[in-house]
Parts: sequence; C-alpha cells; structure tokens
Amino acid sequence: MSEIRVNNIKNEAGTGAPTFPNGATVVGTLTGTATTATLATNAQGLTGTPNITVGTIGATSLNASGVVTATTFVGALTGNATTATLATTATTAEYATTAGIATVAQGLTGTPNISVSGVNNTGISTLTDARLASIADKTTLVSGNTVSLVYNTGGGNVAICTNPSGPITLNVTGIPTDSSFDNRAISFAVIVQQGTTAYGCTNVSLNGVAFGANATAGVQTAIAYVSGTVATGSTTGYDVFNFTGINTVGSAASTLNYKLLSNVSGGYRRY
Repeated sequence: MSEIRVNNIKNEAGTGAPTFPNGATVVGTLTGTATTATLATNAQGLTGTPNITVGTIGATSLNASGVVTATTFVGALTGNATTATLATTATTAEYATTAGIATVAQGLTGTPNISVSGVNNTGISTLTDARLASIADKTTLVSGNTVSLVYNTGGGNVAICTNPSGPITLNVTGIPTDSSFDNRAISFAVIVQQGTTAYGCTNVSLNGVAFGANATAGVQTAIAYVSGTVATGSTTGYDVFNFTGINTVGSAASTLNYKLLSNVSGGYRRY
C-alpha cells in the first residue's frame, strides 16, 4: 500500500479539480463546501439514527413523518406528523389540502392568520362583531298548551305551537346566570297555529320566575296580551306572541332582574 501526502491536488493544468473516473472512497470525515449538491434517489449506507442538517432545500414538496421544524417553507407539505412544531420566524407556510393534521400543534406565536372553511361549534362563542350573510332561526315544534325551551342547549328561541286546547304557557330554562351574561337582552317567540277556538300565550316563566297577565303595579311587568282566547273572527290562522326580557339591573345572577316586554302580531289567516 502506498500513501500520497500533499497539501493540494489539482488537475494536470493546475487550473481546476482532478477527475476520479473510478470513484473515490473516503474513510473518516469529508469536509468541504459544495455549490451544487445532487441527492441520489436512494441514499445508502446510513445506519443507526443519523442527524442530517440541510441549509436550504429548493423543493416544491416535502413528504415527511415525525417532527418537521422549518423557518421558511414554500410548497406542499404531505404526510402525517403526530407533533408539528412551527418556527416562530416562519415567513411563508403553504400546506397541501391533503396534508395530515397534527394532533398537537405547538409554537404558534405572534399574529398568525388562520383560515377555516367550516366550523361545527358547540358551547358558547363570544364575538365582538358578527357579520353574517344570512341567518336561519332554530325552531321547536310543540303540540299542546305548554312550550318548553332550554336556552343553553341550542333548542332555539322560536316555538311553533299546534293543537292548543287552552291558554299557552312558555317556560324557558337554562338562561345563563354567570357574570359573562350581564347586561343582556333575550328574545323569544311563540307562533300559534290556531284552531276552531284561538288561544293566546298568557304566561311566561324565565328560569322559574313567572311573568303573567296579572302583575303588581310598579313592581312587575305584565304580559300585554291578557286574554286567554282570541276573538272568533281571528281563528283558523296563526298568531305570533313575541317576548323580550331586558336586564334592568345588569347582573345576570337572577332572572328577577329582568323585565318582560311582550306584544302579539295577529291576523295571519287562511281565507
């Protein structure tokens, strides 16, 4: 075996790098600066758990699993990572529509913009400004004289009452009583499909506090429509009984703090 000990190896003209037509075998550490790196489609000879650090990859897509940390990534990210860590200095991040969603997302700081095409949300959402293109009210269909609405379960604030046989009572429960519901106004409507004898909604209960046709002057608010029945000429149609509770104290701790305003919109008849 022979050894060559020199400081520099150049081509014959001394103007560039030499050529190794049969390849080169390096034992130990190879250190250098490459201006152009071509990566083989199949890397061989890597065993154990090596760490590979790459300065810049000009790739249009990256298929990865595990943990990916990047300061800048442009292109499509595919694969399923159980933990995704986004660098706080990331300037551009584009994700393919088929990218797997990480179960734990970490490292989002600053003022990131997150766009969501659709959200199915349950519970309470507090918004400072809601701008909607259209709204559809949830309704509850009731047969009989007693209408029960649970405010905080998504049952809706509008009831359609069919087949009444007497004056109608509206019972509303589940109205929040914590401080986040202070200074609120709540509204309900009872739409009655009348029959041969038409009936009015004459009693309302809010979290067990009753508001009726009879009230103590200067203390309670009375329901404006006090009659249990509607005139004969107003039958075979629909009447709408509207109720609005306003909190005149501010505290939502008790529905005793509400005053109930009411009116009826009648005359929706079938001729």
